[in-house]
Amino acid sequence: MKAREFLARKKLAVEERNLIKQPLTADELRALAKKAGGAEQLIAPKRRAEAEGLSGEELIAWLAEDGARVRRPIIEAGGELTLGFAADAQEKLQRLLAQPR
Repeated sequence: MKAREFLARKKLAVEERNLIKQPLTADELRALAKKAGGAEQLIAPKRRAEAEGLSGEELIAWLAEDGARVRRPIIEAGGELTLGFAADAQEKLQRLLAQPR
């Protein structure tokens, strides 16, 4: 199941952004990196080798150059961030959405 379908089934309001057409800014990436536990967490798995040796502001700038380098989808729920939609991210999202609001 794709993230979009999962969220639609939960009848949640979703703000979508195509990161390929409209990449995140360096400021947006810095804010996400804080929530994610570091900019390294934001790298798309297939692009990790390309980011080897980059860290800090170099890594943020590299991510800001191309939205395809950023792990997607980025979902914020319950004040927490999930990156990607692998099984572990789906489980975390299920727990966050099950919590009373």
